[in-house]
Amino acid sequence: MSTKLPVLVGIDGSRDGLIALTWAASFATLHEAPLHAVYVVDDVDRGSPGPPPSGPDDGSEVLDEALQELEQLGFRTATLEVRHGHPAQVLLELAERSQALVVGRRGMGGFAELVLGSTSQVCTALSTKVPLIVVPDSWDPAAPARGRIVVGVDGSREGQDALRFAFELAAATSAEVLGVHAVEIRESFPDPAVWPDPDRHPTIDTADELLTAALEGWTAKYPDVPVRNRGVTDHPVLVLARESREADLVVVGGLGRTAFSELRMGSVARGLLYHSHSPVAVVHHPES
Repeated sequence: MSTKLPVLVGIDGSRDGLIALTWAASFATLHEAPLHAVYVVDDVDRGSPGPPPSGPDDGSEVLDEALQELEQLGFRTATLEVRHGHPAQVLLELAERSQALVVGRRGMGGFAELVLGSTSQVCTALSTKVPLIVVPDSWDPAAPARGRIVVGVDGSREGQDALRFAFELAAATSAEVLGVHAVEIRESFPDPAVWPDPDRHPTIDTADELLTAALEGWTAKYPDVPVRNRGVTDHPVLVLARESREADLVVVGGLGRTAFSELRMGSVARGLLYHSHSPVAVVHHPES
């Protein structure tokens, strides 16, 4: 019996939930870890008053669909269960005994949150114990791997946790790491006419220096992982969203304001969840 912590995935009976399950199964296989799939029946908010027209939801149909999906994938080291309560709260409690938490970006309640499902949003905002991976419905599990993991680099202590996650996964999947640092230029910045090099924004040099310093230790620890840097002048969310088109995963740090804030997620991570074309891993620093 495996002693490794499981990869936890939230399923909800939607196509997004099955896509997230597929990604989680692949991640669990890569780490030789068991998979724990959980369907949470929200007894408080079913979306409409009164009992559902088809009778009580015991979760059996959702688990059957998930089991069929896992059988097609050939994944057999999994446990599936039904819990009752608030989906995000239940998943976060279970995540404390897991090595990663995976959810779909949009569930069956997507009409209410047109782009981002409430469970993934709350989980990402509050999850601080383990990496949280949000899988968009645009991710195609049948598509060939692109061999690239993009990581947003900001030079912070918290950002080192995101780099660790990115390099560990890149080493395990033979992918390259693309470190990106984006600087949004304010309108008050000096006119280009006074720049030392009219064709190169002054902040790019600073961005390149920051990237080199932040990645230095990781390139030494993982010498076989190809690494590229990209310093750009644009909004970080837009830059990372563009890069996600050619990436298997985008990794960002989750920076919180206070230990008690419900918005324990940086603005870049929040914005990226809306726009990324690839799965997004939000890695919080334990003390952030």
